Parts: sequence; structure tokens; C-alpha cells
Amino acid sequence: MRLKPEQHTRGFTLIEIVIAITITAILSTMVFTYFGKAFTESVTPIARLKSSEALQRVMENITADYNVYPKWRKGTAYTSASYVIPTNFNGHYYRSSGGTSGTTEPIWPLNNGGTTTLPDNTISTWTEIGRLRTIRPLTTLQTSIGVEDTGQDNAYGKYYVVRNRFTQFVNDIDQDSDASGANTILKVMLRNDSGETLTALFVSD
Repeated sequence: MRLKPEQHTRGFTLIEIVIAITITAILSTMVFTYFGKAFTESVTPIARLKSSEALQRVMENITADYNVYPKWRKGTAYTSASYVIPTNFNGHYYRSSGGTSGTTEPIWPLNNGGTTTLPDNTISTWTEIGRLRTIRPLTTLQTSIGVEDTGQDNAYGKYYVVRNRFTQFVNDIDQDSDASGANTILKVMLRNDSGETLTALFVSD
């Protein structure tokens, strides 16, 4: 009688399993050490970009709430694409035909598309383009922005007010305050949740 040899199915031993788990743990630790930060912070640049964009939009809203166009000035070179408002704002804004303004302010037309009745030095015409809203005084703009060291969430957007004060420049150096009391330069510095800041100067005559 011939006996068949026994067939055994060989499996993993306990030592092999322990070694495999140990190697896997070591490799996982190495991968996380080298790439873990990149994985966990991969969305950070996008979040910061959105935060920066939101802060820029806030400052743009504040700027739009103030004076879009400068006041007419004597002896100033203007291009054909220059826009101004009268020194005594009349609710309209005007486009230059190009040239240098004179010493006397021109007569500003109020009709749509009208031109000045007198030439302004080498500028042949100032053309009325349209109406503007009433310009906000700097003190009113300062109040609308909010008090320093406070968080704001209003029509401008969401931001933190770092600086919102009148300043002056002495020898081209920002004094961060206006000892003269002229209150013609408003310094505004805003901050977002990411700690980024944005500064702008609003100037009035």
C-alpha cells in the first residue's frame, strides 16, 4: 500500500507579520515626515490668495466711496484721457482734450456733453461727461471706515482697522499723526484674518 505525502498550505508566521508591520510603519513615518506638511498645507496658498483678494476689494470699495477723480489744478499737464472735477464741486466731471491748464479755472458747462465756453490755456476744451455723487469729506470717510483696533463687517466688507487717522509728511517722512490740524491726508491701514495689511492714503485739498 502506497501512502500519499501530506500536503500542508504554508501561511505567514507571526514574526513575518510583525516585520511587515514594522517596515510599513517606518515607511509611513518617512513619507509623512517629508510630504506630510505639503499635504496638510496644500490649501494654504489658495486660502491666503482669497483672503488677500477680499482685503483688496475692501480697499477698492472704500476708494470708490471717496473721490474717483481729482480736482482741477492750475498749471497742470493733462492728457486727452484725463478726468477732473471743479474745485467747487458741481456734481459733474469733465474730460480734457489734452494740454496744460491755465491760471484761471474755466467755466464748467452743466449740460450733457457740453464744452467749456473759454479755453483753458493750451487745453482747447473740457467736455462734460456725466454726473457724480456728492464727494464725501475725509472726516465722514474716516467715520465710515471705523475706529482703530476694531474689527468691522459692513458695506465695505470684513476687515480689521489698524490705522485710521490723519497724518502729515515732514521732509517726505510720514509722521503717523497730523500735528498741524490740516486734516488733508487720511492714512488707512487694514488687516485681514491672515495677518496681511494694506495701506492707502486719501488726500483732500
